[in-house]
Amino acid sequence: MDRSEKMKDIQEKLENGVRDIFSSDKYKEYIQTMSKFKSYSINNCILIASQRPDATYVCGFKK
Repeated sequence: MDRSEKMKDIQEKLENGVRDIFSSDKYKEYIQTMSKFKSYSINNCILIASQRPDATYVCGFKK
């Protein structure tokens, strides 16, 4: 998978995550994720919540 395909995949996950968050009970999960990862952007929090809502620790991409 090349870089542009990865970016398209990430964008699709973000769009689906936003749709899910605001159309279901996932909004509460999203807020809980945001409270755990205050230093992360909204986009990263959406990705974290969509991939692993029960995450307690995440590592940066470069680590």
